[in-house]
Amino acid sequence: MNDSNNYPGFRWFVLLIACLGYAGGQINMIALAPLLPEIAKDLRVDLPTAANLMTVFLFWASVALIVGGFLCDRFGILFVVVLGLFCASIPPVLLPWIGTSYGPVFWVRLVQGLSMGFLMCAMAPIVAVWFPPTEKGLASGIMGAAVSLGAAAGVLSAPALFLALKSWQQTAAWLSIVGWAGLALAAASAFMAAPQPPSKSQAQIALLNDNTPFKHTLTASFTWVGVLVTFFAAWCLQTLYNQTPAYFAADQPIGTGFGPMLSGKLMLAVMIAGMIGPIIGGLLQDKIFKGNPKPVMLIGFLLAGIFIYPIQFPVVYSQVPILVTCLVLVGAGVQFVYPAIVVLVSKSYPLHVVGKTKGVWFGLGAFGGAAGLFAGGLAVARQGNYQMAITLMALGGLAGFILMLVLSRLRAPAS
Repeated sequence: MNDSNNYPGFRWFVLLIACLGYAGGQINMIALAPLLPEIAKDLRVDLPTAANLMTVFLFWASVALIVGGFLCDRFGILFVVVLGLFCASIPPVLLPWIGTSYGPVFWVRLVQGLSMGFLMCAMAPIVAVWFPPTEKGLASGIMGAAVSLGAAAGVLSAPALFLALKSWQQTAAWLSIVGWAGLALAAASAFMAAPQPPSKSQAQIALLNDNTPFKHTLTASFTWVGVLVTFFAAWCLQTLYNQTPAYFAADQPIGTGFGPMLSGKLMLAVMIAGMIGPIIGGLLQDKIFKGNPKPVMLIGFLLAGIFIYPIQFPVVYSQVPILVTCLVLVGAGVQFVYPAIVVLVSKSYPLHVVGKTKGVWFGLGAFGGAAGLFAGGLAVARQGNYQMAITLMALGGLAGFILMLVLSRLRAPAS
């Protein structure tokens, strides 16, 4: 059963559909960020109100992660993936017609947020059902890389498309093409004779033989320490991607005084590391640690906590090669953690509750991103610089590392 030859090649087709969804969902999420001033002007609202279009996306993605886990276990992987692709692809093509006032745009963003939650909750079930133990890390890493690739594509392509089309609504509509490609492949799969992987039969047997209700997994210490681990993974990720660019762009003494252009170039290094990091982490997990995701998570948190801290000091940020090295290690470290969490969930719970449990871990853990951004923003407001905010980023990595040490000593429900 562990031999990849026992698993049908169709698994790579499933993985491709999911990756198109993850990339498309991230493009939808991030593409509006650089266009917010233009959106605020066009919708005749102030910039903070326009920024709520990002917040509503993240909030409802967290809600959909929890709900989607139950839907995935009840109706299957393909159901939630297609549901996510529909929510990601259809709303933006309506924007050229309905995106003339704030209310309809708010609802479009809400539905798009649901899409990312539905898609993300399928990660662990895809790894658990379709891939053997020797490929789980690689499969999870590829999906993580697709998320990072989508974020980079959204940041880089949205401004260029906006300059060409002179309309942010048209820009959002054209950027939905990746999600439509995923929908087309999902539709094609309906006419294919999809084989049943060995683990699916194991899941059916487990469902018959294991009467342990889902509520018992919610009483396990392993579950709630895992939620806290995911909380600090989100803390590290969101503060890295949202606070660090502002730190580099802000004038001294608040930030480094690099300005928006150099700040963007530095963050490109983080994004490239974020695309490569999940695959490297997955290979380390499969080849070096024999399928064990925990060492990869420990390494990831350690990299994130150690190498983010020095960027607040002039001796580091004044030397661009040293600064870029730190950023690459942090970007890779953060992206080591997320795919490894997916594998950990898939290996630690009975197969018939993996989707729901993944939703709980990621849905509740996602609020760590909001908490990290709030704490960092409060620190900047009180101290007038980003030093404490960066220290809080590093402490988030340290907290994740310590919690992983605790989690490693706890017994997983599946064992």
